[in-house]
Amino acid sequence: MVRYIAESEEDFKTIQEPPPVAYLTLIVGGRMSHSFPLRSEVNMGREKSNAIVVADQKVSRYHASLTPIDDTFIISDRGSANGTYVNGVLIAQPTRLKNNDRISVGDAAFLFTTHPPDPEASDHAVSPPPPSPPPASPSSSSLTSKITNSNVSVWVLIGCMILIIIALLFFVAVLLGLFIGRTQIPGMMILGLAQINGLF
Repeated sequence: MVRYIAESEEDFKTIQEPPPVAYLTLIVGGRMSHSFPLRSEVNMGREKSNAIVVADQKVSRYHASLTPIDDTFIISDRGSANGTYVNGVLIAQPTRLKNNDRISVGDAAFLFTTHPPDPEASDHAVSPPPPSPPPASPSSSSLTSKITNSNVSVWVLIGCMILIIIALLFFVAVLLGLFIGRTQIPGMMILGLAQINGLF
């Protein structure tokens, strides 16, 4: 459930009320629903003190804010748990909105326009924004890099161990060759001396 709360009751009674700079239209089931005029800074969130209240557990109490600049608005995430998406992309810093940008907070989707929404457009389907990827937690990305680094270090360690084993085998082979060669030389010398003395 989404509802719009004016800053004060006087907003409705002012005769010379400035015209809206832009509009935020709720999209329900791919169709335009309620439209909210944007004149000044507007806060969105689950808390009732926000101008646009979104009753959704995926929406933070103070989720995002829209601030007027020139002839449009800048949207800023206010440190929400699940993030704010513009056209399916998670925003990390204040983002300048363009006409027909899609804004997603929790499961609620809005269409930002710089002109009044067409009343007949509510009868036509509005293509839903592309599905937003789940927010990547910093711990999962650091865990992935740790796993990758540990895999690299494991393979380096295995490679070093293989080289050490090959070097040891080569060293053992050389020692055996020297040992066998030395044991044959004294045996051959004894055999040779025995033949000379006519023992064999």
